[in-house]
Amino acid sequence: MAWTQFVSTSTFELPLRTRSRICVFLLAIGIPGFWMAVKITRITVASTLGESARLPDLRRALALDPLNPAIHRRLGLVYSFSFGDISPPDAVKQFRQAVELSPQNAYCWAEFAQACEEVGDNGCADQALDHALSLSPMTPRLHWITANHYLRTDRTDLALVHFRRLLELSPSYAAQTFRVCLQLISDPQVVYAKVLPPDGNSKLGLAFVNFLSTQNDLGNAYQIWRQVAHQSSGVGFAEAQPFLDHLLSDGRIQEAQTVWHDLIRLGAVQKPPDPDQANMVFNGGFERSPLNGGFDWRLQPGPYVSVDFSDTSSYQGGQCLRVDFLVRRNEEFEPVYQIVPVAPNQTYLLTAYTRSKDITSDSGPRLRVLDPFHPESLQASTETTLGTTSWHLLNTKFKAGTQTQCVSLSIWRPRSRSFPSEISGVFWVDAISLKPLNSDQGPR
Repeated sequence: MAWTQFVSTSTFELPLRTRSRICVFLLAIGIPGFWMAVKITRITVASTLGESARLPDLRRALALDPLNPAIHRRLGLVYSFSFGDISPPDAVKQFRQAVELSPQNAYCWAEFAQACEEVGDNGCADQALDHALSLSPMTPRLHWITANHYLRTDRTDLALVHFRRLLELSPSYAAQTFRVCLQLISDPQVVYAKVLPPDGNSKLGLAFVNFLSTQNDLGNAYQIWRQVAHQSSGVGFAEAQPFLDHLLSDGRIQEAQTVWHDLIRLGAVQKPPDPDQANMVFNGGFERSPLNGGFDWRLQPGPYVSVDFSDTSSYQGGQCLRVDFLVRRNEEFEPVYQIVPVAPNQTYLLTAYTRSKDITSDSGPRLRVLDPFHPESLQASTETTLGTTSWHLLNTKFKAGTQTQCVSLSIWRPRSRSFPSEISGVFWVDAISLKPLNSDQGPR
């Protein structure tokens, strides 16, 4: 009983001295913890307010955490785009605090530079941009910002240096760079010489050519193309095709021919073997897959026609063109065509070998030539192919018009106007040839 009483008393009733020591110990632990909790709460609240775009919130955040560079930077950005009683120097002040607290942040230095430029302090802006580039010299965006700063402050030569470096680092900026530089410098030759990297980068050169062609400046695009084609060897057809097709659609046939021959010389276009060197039709024997552009065959696919350029049942060589009319329809079809340069007032002979199987309509497939720019002056076609036939020769003679520079040569089926009108079946063609004739020559 006495032992139980002793245990109970010693457990719940401590001497006064002991209790005092315990209180002091708890205070020693609790007060710093309390202040730490308060500090953490202040920082958390400041960070939350610092994500706001409202000036009152940002000012409260700065009061809670004045050494936070992110809040100074946020305030600088808000001051830069605010109006009223806030002046540009307020933004400069906040950005200056931000870079002093976080001197390794390259983008913050760039924003500081823009704020300095806004108040007309170009010396401050120049130094800030130099510092940003020293921290991150391989960042394209910083060169873009720097180049535009020098443009706005009328220092064109420095701007072009950074635009060139920008394109060396990131060709994806090409279109933006070309647009800005051409607004400043109206001469594309100067832009090509001073902005494009001097290493003969064919992709950037072709990008500039294509950009000029989309701006309908085909004359300068052609002049720069000649320089690119002369200086570069790694030119691909896919990169050159947009420019080439722009030339063709604009009727600049001679320039398009020069580009086409450049592509053949550079190996971007493989010329198919043809024993008849006088034949003006490119790939007339279908021995290579078509490029679908330039002066090669182009496809105009339709829902009821199938085209095969690699059918092996050829008249000569290894391949021929096969056209399947899949569903009975009475429609005009022109699934394949090619642009062929010709001379005005010249007479030509078009020949081809064709065969057919079960062509049902009285209006079967044939070959047609027309002037795509002056169709009223030239349109001719061969005889049609009907029913089931073996390989046989088709030909037609035509004379180019006084303004004709090229013809569209196509496989064509016009609508029928009599019974049976709907077409189905298969048509083959091979060995297509186009040659100039003397005035006393006629079809064979």
